[in-house]
Amino acid sequence: MQPDPPLEIEALGLGKRHGRQWVLRNLDLNIPAGSSMVLLGANGSGKSSLLRMLCGFDAASEGRVAWHRGDLDLTRHHVPGHMAYCAPDQSLILDLTVREHIEAHRRFRACLPDMDTEGILHLALLEGHPDSRVRDLSSGMRQRLSLSLAFTTAAAALFLDEPVSHLDRDGRAWYANLLGEWRRGRTLVVASNHNEEEHPRDAARFEIGN
Repeated sequence: MQPDPPLEIEALGLGKRHGRQWVLRNLDLNIPAGSSMVLLGANGSGKSSLLRMLCGFDAASEGRVAWHRGDLDLTRHHVPGHMAYCAPDQSLILDLTVREHIEAHRRFRACLPDMDTEGILHLALLEGHPDSRVRDLSSGMRQRLSLSLAFTTAAAALFLDEPVSHLDRDGRAWYANLLGEWRRGRTLVVASNHNEEEHPRDAARFEIGN
């Protein structure tokens, strides 16, 4: 069951400055509701900065971003409540067990109707580690946990930053299945260092230069 409706995003003249240095300027893009887009760029190109502006985490230094969910217009401060996000440097609560972390997530964010704690453990391939501390998991296990939490959140859009980071060959196959089975028509925005495994083949491409 997909959350309805998915998120639409429009950006006009978007720019981001860190101190005196502009990392992005004069970007225009439109992401229709329910579509997928991949932000392509090398390390340091600004793709993560663009992703964080599009999901409402960071304010733009110039230009504007507009978010629409059906007839509802959202402000930047409301957008995080309508989306799910996963990045390699995403903070997990290391002292919690895997089960505690999932249950804490579910207290703050609604999950898809057909998903519960046991289902998330199964999806993340962590059924054998419910009582392990998150700090004791391998980097690949933590990435599967983060991705599983994102995809099972009842969100209108999914924002993923280099989602196959820390995943081995089996983990990348697991992610491909996750992308196919659990996106469920939601808007998808992926920041990628030109890795074809990270996004759907039909995703619109937005190239970011250095």
